[in-house]
Amino acid sequence: MYFWDMQIAKFFKITMLLGLIASLSILPACDKEPVDNTDTTQIDTNKIDTNGSQAYLEQMFAALVLDKKIKVILAIDSSGTNLTPQYDNHDIFLRKGTFYDGPLDIFTNGTKYVGTWKSNKDYSILDLSIEGLPEFEFYNTVWRFTLKSLDLLKIAPVQNPGQKQLHLKKE
Repeated sequence: MYFWDMQIAKFFKITMLLGLIASLSILPACDKEPVDNTDTTQIDTNKIDTNGSQAYLEQMFAALVLDKKIKVILAIDSSGTNLTPQYDNHDIFLRKGTFYDGPLDIFTNGTKYVGTWKSNKDYSILDLSIEGLPEFEFYNTVWRFTLKSLDLLKIAPVQNPGQKQLHLKKE
């Protein structure tokens, strides 16, 4: 039995050595792809001040919200009624006047309606004002952000007497 154990051990050693030689001979033939450090997002992170300053907040708000198409994915009134079907055909754009206010454009059924928006310095509040259709009354309030992510904004009125909320998806 000792003889067979030696033969098996020798076989594995030779197999490992041949495998190592084969893999080393293949390595020089494999070229690494060149590393491309170009930024593929629309945000040039080399120019963004990331120290948490006011300039950083302004840059992020401009890059992620201003002039971006926003769609309503959930609209709940104060009584808890789901009004999403009335609002899911609205294309909403917060246009830049300054970093803290500007025109509000809502496109619905091929018609553009213009209002205004404004925010506070830390972007925790969003005040919307627009007229043109009775359903726009839903938007006309001072909202507070309950969630901000790269593609989703959730807002509820600052003075929320009920369950009123609005979920917006950035496209």
